[in-house]
Amino acid sequence: MTVIQFFKFRQMIIFCGIFLLACNSDEPEAVPAPVPGTPAATSTAEELDDLSDHFEFLSAKKTTGKIPEAPAGNSTLKISFKDTLYMMGSARIPIEFLHDAATNVAGVYIQVHRPEANAAGDPLYATYHYDVPELAESAESAESDTVSVIFVGFDPTGFELPLSLAVTISPYGANGQPLDEIEEIFTIEESNESSNNSGRSKGDPCPFTTSSAIDSWNWKYSSIEVNGKLEFYLAKGKMATYGQTILGCCNPGLSSTGCAPGVTPTFSLFFPTYYRIELELLAFLENGSFRRTTVEASANPETDSSDFCTGGLGRVRASIHDIDYRGFWTLDPNTQNLQLRTDTSTDPGGGYGNPGGLLSYTCHLMLLIQVDREGFGRDLQKLYIRGGIRSFQWYDIPD
Repeated sequence: MTVIQFFKFRQMIIFCGIFLLACNSDEPEAVPAPVPGTPAATSTAEELDDLSDHFEFLSAKKTTGKIPEAPAGNSTLKISFKDTLYMMGSARIPIEFLHDAATNVAGVYIQVHRPEANAAGDPLYATYHYDVPELAESAESAESDTVSVIFVGFDPTGFELPLSLAVTISPYGANGQPLDEIEEIFTIEESNESSNNSGRSKGDPCPFTTSSAIDSWNWKYSSIEVNGKLEFYLAKGKMATYGQTILGCCNPGLSSTGCAPGVTPTFSLFFPTYYRIELELLAFLENGSFRRTTVEASANPETDSSDFCTGGLGRVRASIHDIDYRGFWTLDPNTQNLQLRTDTSTDPGGGYGNPGGLLSYTCHLMLLIQVDREGFGRDLQKLYIRGGIRSFQWYDIPD
């Protein structure tokens, strides 16, 4: 807990220093107002089924009928978005659930329905619902005891965008019994791809460029998907690596990995080492320059000060590494290939790079795709949300 609090405190200092933000303000950076989504046609079950058929999941099965009824009463579950989930046709959007360690969110039921405010009459549902299991990469992560994730996508082919539809979401436990239920709006926005307006103009209410580095894109996750299977997944603040076991010797008066000549190390310690990306911000300025900030957190083993004699956990040294990059961007209007050329950084040779990629964006989301040049289809996709530095929030599921 002490390490986590240190990171949060340190990051506040970093953010305020880099961007000269007013740290006493709780107001998030302004996001351009999107065009309101057109309510989907939902007068018949067939229309609802047509909408539902356009959902895309990594793994899901259709089950005829309504979602099983969730138990009455308040649950302790929280969800990662409020009221509206914004989507774009070329990206999978994560839906996350926060729960206590004793609660296992094994998956989520999803069903399209007619909005309650619709004057057409009683609630109307699609004739089937989806059973979407928890993302395997999330279940196997170091945070799996408290956070569960699914991916959802929508193929907008045949629909006029933006499009809004009402959806019932019901997370369930290991036995398939719903834990809670919430009704939300999914809004699929028009992207620069679907509008065929390459690069967009200054008159567009949602350009990907900005006049200030404060209005930046905030990295959410990176993934590699091949033939519908997720081969790589790394999200903001999630452990990329965690823990290692190191062999050593128990030396009289000194416990370390050093062993006497001819002595085989037989004592082992588990060291809670880790590496995670806390932040990546990208701001594309209208003058053709860009600014990028990364924050990486890690803990490395301190073997010489760890006690191999009595066992327990090995000692680690936690650190946080922030780097500010500056350079220039260019966008090919025909291919939508965005190239980033870094000229300077506060730590030359440190950190990790970002060359850009094929660009898609909406009012709320940006996707960069780094194409696999070896031809194996292992394209790296990086999803960003608009809004610069803002605290990640969890939202209660209402009664």
